Amino acid sequence: MKLFRSVRFSVFLPCMFALAIFAVPQGLRAQQTWRANVGAESKDMGKQAVAFLPNEIWIHAGDSITWTFQSDEIHTLTFLTPGQITPSDFSVGCPGFASSGASFDGSKCVTTPPMVKGQTFTVAFPQPGNYKFDCLVHNTMTGAIHVLGASEALPHTQAFYDDQAAAQRKALLSDTDQKMQMAAHDGDHDGDDSFSVQVIHKKHVTAGIGEMTSNAGGTQQLAIVRFLDGTITIHAGDTVEWSNDDPNEPHTITFGPDPGNPFPPSANVTVDSDGALHAVISSPSQSVHSGAILQALEDEGGNPQNTLANNPTRFRATFTQPGTYNYHCFFHDNLGMVGKVIVLP
Repeated sequence: MKLFRSVRFSVFLPCMFALAIFAVPQGLRAQQTWRANVGAESKDMGKQAVAFLPNEIWIHAGDSITWTFQSDEIHTLTFLTPGQITPSDFSVGCPGFASSGASFDGSKCVTTPPMVKGQTFTVAFPQPGNYKFDCLVHNTMTGAIHVLGASEALPHTQAFYDDQAAAQRKALLSDTDQKMQMAAHDGDHDGDDSFSVQVIHKKHVTAGIGEMTSNAGGTQQLAIVRFLDGTITIHAGDTVEWSNDDPNEPHTITFGPDPGNPFPPSANVTVDSDGALHAVISSPSQSVHSGAILQALEDEGGNPQNTLANNPTRFRATFTQPGTYNYHCFFHDNLGMVGKVIVLP
């Protein structure tokens, strides 16, 4: 009898344990923390994947997502409420910055401060819904979170999202069209004076280029944050023109120290009749700042038309005296976006 009772008890305990598991609410058992990335970059930081990787994820209500920032370029992770006006100054937040471990259900804005490589931020999603998120620094960087009820099956696993993030990163940073290949090749010569002599007749510098792409989850971008042919050799009296070919990233051409506000040009910059900004520089010690040159946002119904006056994309500088004139981009010099104008007699 003792043996019989011990056998019955040994069978009874596992059965009760199994019933206890099934008695736990499905939503509670389904809670987990997912992983995603913000941004990516090449080893030299010249190519920036301005993207959430991946930019679309399905989770259960009660789950969390931890985003890891993977770029030296600043980004924010921002969830606005439906219809909310996007803050024009990302330093303001909405109205303040949240701490990691925040919760978002669509009723109140949640945003990180500008963050860089190595930092992480976790957001919990307690309620089912479809939530858009974006970066306040880059308005072409968007994504979507689909929060399903506990009884609904999830379409993908974490392994799928890891693979998708890697594929999107590779596609952005390995752009192979002709223009991007030329940009990467030309960028290798930055700082090489011998190459500059070979392009002595060239008087144009491209201040960054980029390309946008999209999928069902949102938009992404490759940005090359370099002055292409950034080291250039000219003669005294010549004029050099910089143009910004990037669809979203602002750049500056700054000689001398950084200004307090990077967006307006310095007082010694004028405007040519075609709308391009222009400065006359007579000494390597002279401070000149182009202000932000950038493409205007797309014209949209119900909003005033954008003008070239508000969004200049070109800056010109006439150099009157021989010398070596170093310049940089206010926003991206930490990523290596610097250049040099060598003025010969």
